[in-house]
Amino acid sequence: MTRFPAILFLLTLHSSSAVWGQWNLVQDALPSGANCIQITSDAFNQRGAAWHTCPLHLGASFHLEFEVNLGMNNNGADGICFVLQQVSNESSGPLSTNGAQIGYGSTDGNGVFGSRSLAIEIDTFANDGSPGTGDDNQSDPASDHIAIFRDGSLQHNSPNELSAAVQAHPVDENIETGINYPLDITWNAATMLLEVYFDGSLRHSLTIDLVADLFDGNPFVFWGFTGSTGGLSNTQSFCDNSLYYSSYMDGLAVQEPSPLVACVGDTVSFTAQPLTPTVDVLWDTSNDSVIDVTAGGSYAMTGFNSAGCPTHETFDVEILDPALQLLIDSDLTICGGSEATLSATAAPNATIAWDGVEGTTSVTSEPGIHEVTATVGACSTALEVNVTFQPLPQINFALDGVPTAGPIVICEGDAIEVEAVPSMNAVAFWEGSETHLLTVNGSGTFVATSLIGGCESNPQSIEIQTLPLPEGSFSASPQSLCWETTGEIGFDLFNDAFIVSWDLPSGTTDLSEAGAGVYTAHLIHNNGCEATSTFTYNMLPPIATGLSNPLPLCDNDVVTLNVTGNVDAVSWNVGGDDATLPVVSSMGSGPFVANVELGACTQSDTAYVTWWPTPSVGTQPDTVNRCVLDAPYSFVWPTQMDAPVGSWVWSVNDEPATSGYSAFEEGEYTVEIRDTFTGCKDSHTVHVEVLPNLSLVASAEEPLICMGDSTTVHAELLPVLDTDPYEIPFSLTWSTEDGAGFFDNVAGGEHYVTATNACGSAIAVAVVQEEYCGCHVWIPNAFTPDGDGLNEGFKIESSCEWDVFSFQIFNRWGELVWATNDADQPWDGGAPELGDGEHYLPDGWYPYIVRWEYREAGKLSRKQKVGRVLVVR
Repeated sequence: MTRFPAILFLLTLHSSSAVWGQWNLVQDALPSGANCIQITSDAFNQRGAAWHTCPLHLGASFHLEFEVNLGMNNNGADGICFVLQQVSNESSGPLSTNGAQIGYGSTDGNGVFGSRSLAIEIDTFANDGSPGTGDDNQSDPASDHIAIFRDGSLQHNSPNELSAAVQAHPVDENIETGINYPLDITWNAATMLLEVYFDGSLRHSLTIDLVADLFDGNPFVFWGFTGSTGGLSNTQSFCDNSLYYSSYMDGLAVQEPSPLVACVGDTVSFTAQPLTPTVDVLWDTSNDSVIDVTAGGSYAMTGFNSAGCPTHETFDVEILDPALQLLIDSDLTICGGSEATLSATAAPNATIAWDGVEGTTSVTSEPGIHEVTATVGACSTALEVNVTFQPLPQINFALDGVPTAGPIVICEGDAIEVEAVPSMNAVAFWEGSETHLLTVNGSGTFVATSLIGGCESNPQSIEIQTLPLPEGSFSASPQSLCWETTGEIGFDLFNDAFIVSWDLPSGTTDLSEAGAGVYTAHLIHNNGCEATSTFTYNMLPPIATGLSNPLPLCDNDVVTLNVTGNVDAVSWNVGGDDATLPVVSSMGSGPFVANVELGACTQSDTAYVTWWPTPSVGTQPDTVNRCVLDAPYSFVWPTQMDAPVGSWVWSVNDEPATSGYSAFEEGEYTVEIRDTFTGCKDSHTVHVEVLPNLSLVASAEEPLICMGDSTTVHAELLPVLDTDPYEIPFSLTWSTEDGAGFFDNVAGGEHYVTATNACGSAIAVAVVQEEYCGCHVWIPNAFTPDGDGLNEGFKIESSCEWDVFSFQIFNRWGELVWATNDADQPWDGGAPELGDGEHYLPDGWYPYIVRWEYREAGKLSRKQKVGRVLVVR
């Protein structure tokens, strides 16, 4: 960057003094809206500063929030510095040179702020000392950057650089965008940590003892911004958004001396007190001199001296809590005893007393209310315990309201209800139950307890014994009865049992001829217990085979006879032991007998099958070909071997065809014969392919030509009856020797072309007439100099006499390869004009020029033709 000479700087320097809010403005600095100051305008050789009227005490932490604007010219200069110094904060205070020193530094390292200053540089121009530029060599990086310096020097990589330069913005190299960027500067006095944030991103973190190492033990500093321009410029400004700092310390107090204490649950008011030089003080949370406190913690206070400079301090409020807790229930019941132990816990430094006697525990035999207290300092709290001494109740038992002590005897399977009877109006309940009544139907020892006042009695038990019942066992032969049969019932006694009587089913009088039904034996044991034993003799139902005659079906089908009932085994009279039997017409109509078994029971069932005759379409082809002009294909119906149940009906593609059918169209033809009564049928599909007959026409492009000229004859195939003439292979044959395909180049005369395919041939003729047109020249378009005696030379043909003639052949590069003035001399495909010894040229197209003169009726005519000839060997 080019700098102006020092003498010019001195001539343009002027003094300025102004006050804007709490800022003293130096030289070119100007107000720029509420809370904003312009350090330099967008002009050359500007320098300015703004110093806050309140000093800053480094023994307290601060947090300063600004917005800075470095202008909008990316090629501008030079930047601003945030400065801490101990020289002056007046409008007439010192200011360094302009340009690269940004109002702070000097090239000799002895700045106007002496050896006790700190600058946070925001530099927007790379002063690298390039030859011929006049720049100071600051060793600046290329991007806009931030660095921290001391003692009036902005020289990078020097002892004065406390924190090396970093790009100002975390992403963008350029901050001369006209945008206001947030700049936050924080100082933690306890950890001696200085941090710089730009646009919300931490750019510098420096741990330093500012008071001892930089300001020689003096914590009071002046602070503000400096800035400058030189041969390049920008409008550079800052705005103060939030300034938290202290200008002095020990100017605040609380009406009550520290520590500040309150009892838990209470609300205590504390009054802020100013100490000299503080004249006004407020609590931060209440914005008042009084604060009401219900919770412990730190509470901040802000004060101001007569100059409006702030100081901050934080006071800790302690909440005293005895933290008294009972270690017993507040309603304490002592079951069956006469002494109670009372216990409680509290905060470690609290004093505990029971009924006025100090101690965490107390033993008492007195029922009623007992009080415990806990005291910490002037704070005390109390709780109460209500003590009750409860005697234990007793349990007795009763059966049907009659007291009993047991044991109780019952027959097996009987049920009795035993009652637990408590004393003292207690509530009784059986173990595992919530009621005093217990229903018992088996042997065992059963326990009951009672409860009163939260006290449970000692368990009491009663024994119940169960006597066995008489028993016996039924037998039956067979185990189940087949349908409409009888069996034999037997009964075996054991366990000292006797039969008293029988209950037999209706129709049965003897156990040896037992029918189906329920048999009951009434028994008695020699211990007097009675019981019954019951047996149900089952008769199996008839075996349901599910076998039935199938519906009549065609004799080419297969029918399956099924035994669908629940059976154990199946056998058929025609062989087979499966539940299903496939039957075809060759097996006849039956009978088909199924012999089935279910348990010890057997049964037979019979089915018959009715077969209907199935017709046949006979031998029909799969594919038939016919030409479109041929007669249609006629289907032939064969005679059937069997007579129909109803009548035989023929159809083709579902159209009636009993009297015959002829197929004209191409497609699929499904032939079917069906019995009108049974629906038995047979079918076959025949594909009929209709091939095209050919129709041909030929026409000349020019039906009348000059003598010696030629024209093209075109041949065309026409569809016959909507068929495609190209569907199957065909051939074309011309009457002229060179004709091929659908085109032929011909002279005058009749020209025939024949088309042939599998369905025959078609002939067409094209007539070309000639007339005399004067002198006519005919030039071929190809020849074949391959030594076979045909088309060996390329020659011009004419119907007139020439006075002058010239014929020239060229290759593709425009070189002359052959020439003649003799109209009768043909070209043999050589290249004598090239002179390189190559007589024959390769195959391909060769341009030519033909010029001639002739006289007709005494009149001279000059003509020329240009074209190409194809050489093919």
